[in-house]
Amino acid sequence: MKITMLGSLGHINQIVIPQLIAAGHTVTVITSSPKRVAAIEALGATAAVGTMADGQFLTQQFQNQDVVYLMISGPAFNTTDMIAGAKAQGEIFYQAIQTAQVKNVVDLSSIGADAGPEAGALYAYHFIEDQLKQLTDVNLAFVRPVGFYSNLYSHLSNIKAHHRLATPNDPNLLAAYVAPADIAAVILPLLTQTPAGVSVHYAISDMFTLNEFVTTLQQTPALADLKIDLISDAQYAAALATNKLPQTVIDNFVQMVRFERDPEKVYRDLKQHHPTYGHVKLADFARAYVQAILGDADDAKANTIVS
Repeated sequence: MKITMLGSLGHINQIVIPQLIAAGHTVTVITSSPKRVAAIEALGATAAVGTMADGQFLTQQFQNQDVVYLMISGPAFNTTDMIAGAKAQGEIFYQAIQTAQVKNVVDLSSIGADAGPEAGALYAYHFIEDQLKQLTDVNLAFVRPVGFYSNLYSHLSNIKAHHRLATPNDPNLLAAYVAPADIAAVILPLLTQTPAGVSVHYAISDMFTLNEFVTTLQQTPALADLKIDLISDAQYAAALATNKLPQTVIDNFVQMVRFERDPEKVYRDLKQHHPTYGHVKLADFARAYVQAILGDADDAKANTIVS
Protein backbone atom coordinates (compact mmCIF):
# COMPACT_ATOMS: atom_id res chain seq x y z
CA MET A 1 0.00 0.00 0.00
CA LYS A 2 0.99 3.61 -0.56
CA ILE A 3 0.57 5.62 2.62
CA THR A 4 1.23 9.31 3.27
CA MET A 5 1.49 10.47 6.86
CA LEU A 6 1.47 13.86 8.53
CA GLY A 7 3.23 14.20 11.86
CA SER A 8 6.90 13.90 10.87
CA LEU A 9 8.74 11.80 13.46
CA GLY A 10 6.49 12.51 16.40
CA HIS A 11 6.08 10.05 19.25
CA ILE A 12 3.30 8.11 17.50
CA ASN A 13 4.87 8.08 14.04
CA GLN A 14 8.16 6.83 15.45
CA ILE A 15 6.28 3.66 16.39
CA VAL A 16 3.96 3.34 13.39
CA ILE A 17 6.36 4.09 10.50
CA PRO A 18 8.89 1.27 11.17
CA GLN A 19 6.04 -1.25 11.46
CA LEU A 20 4.52 -0.13 8.16
CA ILE A 21 7.91 -0.33 6.42
CA ALA A 22 8.56 -3.79 7.89
CA ALA A 23 5.21 -4.92 6.50
CA GLY A 24 6.24 -3.84 3.01
CA HIS A 25 4.22 -0.66 2.63
CA THR A 26 5.48 2.43 0.76
CA VAL A 27 5.40 5.32 3.23
CA THR A 28 5.77 9.05 2.63
CA VAL A 29 6.23 11.19 5.73
CA ILE A 30 5.44 14.89 5.63
CA THR A 31 7.70 17.07 7.75
CA SER A 32 8.12 20.82 8.05
CA SER A 33 11.78 20.41 9.05
CA PRO A 34 14.49 19.61 6.48
CA LYS A 35 16.56 18.43 9.45
CA ARG A 36 14.25 15.42 9.80
CA VAL A 37 14.75 14.16 6.24
CA ALA A 38 17.77 11.95 6.97
CA ALA A 39 16.10 10.32 9.98
CA ILE A 40 12.92 9.64 8.00
CA GLU A 41 14.86 8.11 5.13
CA ALA A 42 16.87 6.01 7.58
CA LEU A 43 13.61 4.30 8.51
CA GLY A 44 13.01 3.40 4.87
CA ALA A 45 10.33 6.04 4.23
CA THR A 46 10.29 8.94 1.79
CA ALA A 47 10.40 12.46 3.27
CA ALA A 48 8.32 15.30 1.85
CA VAL A 49 9.19 18.74 3.22
CA GLY A 50 6.29 21.15 3.49
CA THR A 51 3.53 22.33 5.81
CA MET A 52 -0.01 21.16 6.42
CA ALA A 53 -1.15 24.73 5.82
CA ASP A 54 -0.09 24.45 2.16
CA GLY A 55 -3.09 22.94 0.39
CA GLN A 56 -1.37 22.60 -2.98
CA PHE A 57 1.56 20.77 -1.37
CA LEU A 58 -0.79 18.38 0.45
CA THR A 59 -2.74 17.70 -2.71
CA GLN A 60 0.46 16.73 -4.51
CA GLN A 61 1.52 14.40 -1.70
CA PHE A 62 -1.92 12.78 -1.47
CA GLN A 63 -2.08 11.93 -5.18
CA ASN A 64 -2.29 8.17 -5.91
CA GLN A 65 -2.14 7.21 -2.23
CA ASP A 66 -4.14 4.30 -0.85
CA VAL A 67 -4.54 5.93 2.55
CA VAL A 68 -3.65 9.26 4.15
CA TYR A 69 -3.00 9.88 7.85
CA LEU A 70 -3.91 13.33 9.17
CA MET A 71 -3.09 15.13 12.37
CA ILE A 72 -2.81 18.74 13.48
CA SER A 73 -0.01 20.37 15.47
CA GLY A 74 0.18 23.57 17.49
CA PRO A 75 1.00 25.95 14.60
CA ALA A 76 -2.00 24.72 12.63
CA PHE A 77 -4.32 26.04 15.32
CA ASN A 78 -3.22 29.63 14.70
CA THR A 79 -1.78 30.97 17.93
CA THR A 80 -4.11 34.00 18.00
CA ASP A 81 -7.36 32.04 17.47
CA MET A 82 -7.05 28.27 17.67
CA ILE A 83 -10.71 27.65 16.76
CA ALA A 84 -10.42 29.73 13.59
CA GLY A 85 -7.13 27.96 12.83
CA ALA A 86 -8.79 24.56 13.18
CA LYS A 87 -11.63 25.59 10.85
CA ALA A 88 -9.13 26.77 8.24
CA GLN A 89 -7.06 23.58 8.54
CA GLY A 90 -10.16 21.44 8.17
CA GLU A 91 -10.97 23.20 4.90
CA ILE A 92 -7.40 22.65 3.66
CA PHE A 93 -7.62 18.93 4.47
CA TYR A 94 -11.01 18.67 2.79
CA GLN A 95 -9.90 20.33 -0.43
CA ALA A 96 -6.63 18.36 -0.66
CA ILE A 97 -8.33 15.00 -0.10
CA GLN A 98 -11.16 15.77 -2.49
CA THR A 99 -8.86 17.04 -5.24
CA ALA A 100 -6.42 14.13 -4.85
CA GLN A 101 -9.39 11.70 -4.78
CA VAL A 102 -8.14 9.91 -1.67
CA LYS A 103 -10.44 7.04 -0.70
CA ASN A 104 -9.17 6.17 2.80
CA VAL A 105 -8.35 8.64 5.58
CA VAL A 106 -7.26 8.07 9.18
CA ASP A 107 -7.46 11.25 11.25
CA LEU A 108 -5.90 11.73 14.68
CA SER A 109 -8.63 13.64 16.49
CA SER A 110 -9.28 13.91 20.24
CA ILE A 111 -11.58 13.10 23.11
CA GLY A 112 -14.19 15.87 23.17
CA ALA A 113 -14.47 16.16 19.39
CA ASP A 114 -18.11 15.12 19.72
CA ALA A 115 -18.86 18.00 22.13
CA GLY A 116 -19.77 21.63 21.53
CA PRO A 117 -18.19 24.96 22.56
CA GLU A 118 -18.28 23.88 26.21
CA ALA A 119 -15.26 21.66 25.43
CA GLY A 120 -13.04 24.72 25.06
CA ALA A 121 -9.74 23.93 23.32
CA LEU A 122 -10.98 20.43 22.43
CA TYR A 123 -13.75 22.01 20.36
CA ALA A 124 -11.13 22.66 17.66
CA TYR A 125 -11.17 18.96 16.78
CA HIS A 126 -14.90 19.09 16.23
CA PHE A 127 -14.36 21.36 13.24
CA ILE A 128 -11.72 19.11 11.68
CA GLU A 129 -14.00 16.08 11.98
CA ASP A 130 -17.05 18.00 10.78
CA GLN A 131 -15.24 19.26 7.67
CA LEU A 132 -13.91 15.82 6.79
CA LYS A 133 -17.39 14.32 7.17
CA GLN A 134 -18.50 16.46 4.22
CA LEU A 135 -16.40 14.25 1.94
CA THR A 136 -18.31 11.65 -0.07
CA ASP A 137 -17.18 8.16 -1.08
CA VAL A 138 -14.31 8.33 1.43
CA ASN A 139 -13.70 5.93 4.30
CA LEU A 140 -12.97 8.02 7.39
CA ALA A 141 -11.54 6.59 10.60
CA PHE A 142 -11.34 9.09 13.44
CA VAL A 143 -8.93 8.17 16.23
CA ARG A 144 -9.78 9.97 19.46
CA PRO A 145 -7.06 9.69 22.12
CA VAL A 146 -7.92 10.69 25.67
CA GLY A 147 -5.51 12.95 27.57
CA PHE A 148 -1.87 12.24 26.80
CA TYR A 149 0.25 11.00 29.70
CA SER A 150 2.84 13.53 28.55
CA ASN A 151 0.52 16.39 29.51
CA LEU A 152 1.39 15.58 33.11
CA TYR A 153 4.92 16.74 32.36
CA SER A 154 3.57 20.30 32.53
CA HIS A 155 3.90 19.87 36.33
CA LEU A 156 7.48 18.65 36.14
CA SER A 157 9.37 21.88 36.82
CA ASN A 158 7.20 22.77 39.82
CA ILE A 159 7.56 19.27 41.26
CA LYS A 160 11.33 19.40 40.82
CA ALA A 161 11.67 22.83 42.38
CA HIS A 162 9.02 22.79 45.10
CA HIS A 163 7.63 19.25 45.38
CA ARG A 164 4.21 20.70 44.59
CA LEU A 165 1.67 19.89 41.88
CA ALA A 166 -0.82 22.68 41.18
CA THR A 167 -4.21 21.95 39.62
CA PRO A 168 -7.45 23.92 39.11
CA ASN A 169 -9.53 20.73 39.33
CA ASP A 170 -10.47 18.40 42.16
CA PRO A 171 -7.50 16.03 42.72
CA ASN A 172 -10.06 13.22 43.15
CA LEU A 173 -11.46 13.78 39.67
CA LEU A 174 -11.14 10.60 37.59
CA ALA A 175 -9.37 11.25 34.28
CA ALA A 176 -8.30 9.09 31.33
CA TYR A 177 -4.76 8.99 29.93
CA VAL A 178 -3.03 7.34 26.99
CA ALA A 179 0.54 6.61 25.89
CA PRO A 180 1.84 7.00 22.31
CA ALA A 181 2.39 3.23 22.06
CA ASP A 182 -1.27 2.58 22.78
CA ILE A 183 -2.39 5.22 20.27
CA ALA A 184 -0.11 3.66 17.67
CA ALA A 185 -1.70 0.26 18.34
CA VAL A 186 -5.08 1.74 17.39
CA ILE A 187 -3.82 3.63 14.34
CA LEU A 188 -1.76 0.89 12.68
CA PRO A 189 -4.57 -1.52 11.69
CA LEU A 190 -6.74 1.38 10.55
CA LEU A 191 -4.06 2.46 8.09
CA THR A 192 -3.71 -0.97 6.55
CA GLN A 193 -7.44 -1.73 6.53
CA THR A 194 -9.57 1.39 6.94
CA PRO A 195 -13.17 0.44 7.86
CA ALA A 196 -15.89 1.32 5.35
CA GLY A 197 -17.78 4.54 5.98
CA VAL A 198 -17.23 6.80 8.97
CA SER A 199 -15.93 5.19 12.18
CA VAL A 200 -14.69 6.40 15.58
CA HIS A 201 -11.93 4.65 17.54
CA TYR A 202 -10.82 5.69 21.02
CA ALA A 203 -7.30 5.22 22.39
CA ILE A 204 -6.98 4.86 26.16
CA SER A 205 -4.39 3.35 28.48
CA ASP A 206 -5.65 3.92 32.04
CA MET A 207 -7.89 6.04 34.28
CA PHE A 208 -6.82 7.54 37.60
CA THR A 209 -6.99 10.68 39.73
CA LEU A 210 -4.21 13.17 40.39
CA ASN A 211 -4.29 12.01 44.00
CA GLU A 212 -3.55 8.47 42.82
CA PHE A 213 -0.78 9.79 40.58
CA VAL A 214 0.84 11.71 43.43
CA THR A 215 0.44 8.79 45.83
CA THR A 216 2.28 6.59 43.34
CA LEU A 217 5.10 9.12 43.03
CA GLN A 218 5.31 9.42 46.84
CA GLN A 219 6.44 5.79 47.00
CA THR A 220 9.83 7.10 45.88
CA PRO A 221 11.54 8.30 49.11
CA ALA A 222 12.81 11.51 47.49
CA LEU A 223 9.21 12.44 46.67
CA ALA A 224 7.53 11.40 49.90
CA ASP A 225 6.66 15.03 50.70
CA LEU A 226 5.04 15.74 47.32
CA LYS A 227 1.81 17.75 47.75
CA ILE A 228 -1.09 18.95 45.59
CA ASP A 229 -2.09 22.62 45.56
CA LEU A 230 -5.62 23.45 44.42
CA ILE A 231 -5.60 26.71 42.45
CA SER A 232 -8.40 28.84 41.01
CA ASP A 233 -9.26 29.23 37.34
CA ALA A 234 -7.85 32.75 37.55
CA GLN A 235 -4.54 31.44 38.88
CA TYR A 236 -4.45 28.82 36.13
CA ALA A 237 -5.08 31.51 33.52
CA ALA A 238 -2.33 33.65 35.02
CA ALA A 239 0.09 30.71 34.80
CA LEU A 240 -0.75 30.26 31.11
CA ALA A 241 -0.24 33.97 30.56
CA THR A 242 3.40 33.65 31.64
CA ASN A 243 3.97 31.82 28.32
CA LYS A 244 2.82 34.99 26.50
CA LEU A 245 -0.22 33.27 25.01
CA PRO A 246 -3.05 35.26 23.41
CA GLN A 247 -6.06 35.73 25.69
CA THR A 248 -8.28 33.76 23.30
CA VAL A 249 -6.06 30.68 23.67
CA ILE A 250 -5.96 31.07 27.46
CA ASP A 251 -9.76 31.33 27.52
CA ASN A 252 -10.06 28.16 25.43
CA PHE A 253 -7.89 26.16 27.81
CA VAL A 254 -9.60 27.49 30.94
CA GLN A 255 -12.92 26.46 29.41
CA MET A 256 -11.48 23.01 28.63
CA VAL A 257 -10.51 22.62 32.31
CA ARG A 258 -14.08 23.47 33.31
CA PHE A 259 -15.41 20.94 30.79
CA GLU A 260 -13.18 18.25 32.33
CA ARG A 261 -14.94 18.73 35.68
CA ASP A 262 -17.85 16.68 34.36
CA PRO A 263 -16.37 13.21 33.61
CA GLU A 264 -19.79 11.80 32.75
CA LYS A 265 -20.09 14.29 29.92
CA VAL A 266 -16.44 14.09 28.82
CA TYR A 267 -16.34 10.29 28.67
CA ARG A 268 -19.94 9.50 27.66
CA ASP A 269 -19.11 8.86 24.00
CA LEU A 270 -15.94 6.97 24.89
CA LYS A 271 -17.90 4.58 27.12
CA GLN A 272 -20.50 4.03 24.41
CA HIS A 273 -17.72 2.82 22.08
CA HIS A 274 -16.45 0.28 24.67
CA PRO A 275 -12.75 0.87 23.90
CA THR A 276 -10.05 -1.69 24.56
CA TYR A 277 -7.56 -0.39 27.10
CA GLY A 278 -3.89 -0.31 26.12
CA HIS A 279 -0.92 -1.73 27.99
CA VAL A 280 0.76 1.36 29.49
CA LYS A 281 -0.64 1.82 32.98
CA LEU A 282 -0.19 4.41 35.73
CA ALA A 283 2.62 2.42 37.35
CA ASP A 284 4.51 2.28 34.05
CA PHE A 285 4.25 6.01 33.43
CA ALA A 286 5.04 6.84 37.06
CA ARG A 287 8.38 5.02 36.76
CA ALA A 288 9.29 7.17 33.74
CA TYR A 289 8.06 10.29 35.55
CA VAL A 290 10.24 9.59 38.58
CA GLN A 291 13.25 9.19 36.30
CA ALA A 292 12.44 12.56 34.74
CA ILE A 293 12.21 14.19 38.17
CA LEU A 294 15.41 12.71 39.53
CA GLY A 295 17.40 12.94 36.30
CA ASP A 296 17.24 14.56 32.89
CA ALA A 297 15.00 13.37 30.09
CA ASP A 298 14.87 15.42 26.89
CA ASP A 299 11.49 14.01 25.86
CA ALA A 300 9.90 14.56 29.29
CA LYS A 301 7.75 17.52 28.35
CA ALA A 302 4.14 18.32 27.61
CA ASN A 303 3.27 18.59 23.94
CA THR A 304 0.52 21.19 24.00
CA ILE A 305 0.61 24.69 22.55
CA VAL A 306 0.29 26.20 26.05
CA SER A 307 3.37 24.44 27.40
